[in-house]
Amino acid sequence: MKLVSTRDVETRRAPEEWFTGTVWLDAAPAGPSPDAGVFRVLFEPGARTNWHTHPEGQILYVVTGEGRAQKEGEPWVEIGTGDIVYFAPGEKHWHGAGPETFMVHIAVNPAANSGGGTDWLGPVTDEEYAGDIG
Repeated sequence: MKLVSTRDVETRRAPEEWFTGTVWLDAAPAGPSPDAGVFRVLFEPGARTNWHTHPEGQILYVVTGEGRAQKEGEPWVEIGTGDIVYFAPGEKHWHGAGPETFMVHIAVNPAANSGGGTDWLGPVTDEEYAGDIG
């Protein structure tokens, strides 16, 4: 068993080159498992990730608030407290808060076979975020 205490977790502003808007990230220095990265992410209203992919997929569990998530080529969907979202390996996607709501989710990035990681791509445009194009 390995325990990562909240005393060992640093909350910091997420890197601006990966997000639009203000996003806060809890990152444990060692992580609870070599087989997955686990992160708590707080999105302020209108904030969102860039488009990105994960080699082994990603699971999101929405802890509180409302937001949006989108897989490339499909319309975005509303997500909210208690929802679980799964993105397949290599699936291009983004996720973030609604325009007037905060959202907190736990992101689980499997890493058993690849070392995990994220391939960060370009920003989600205001038009994509609004659902005007996809």
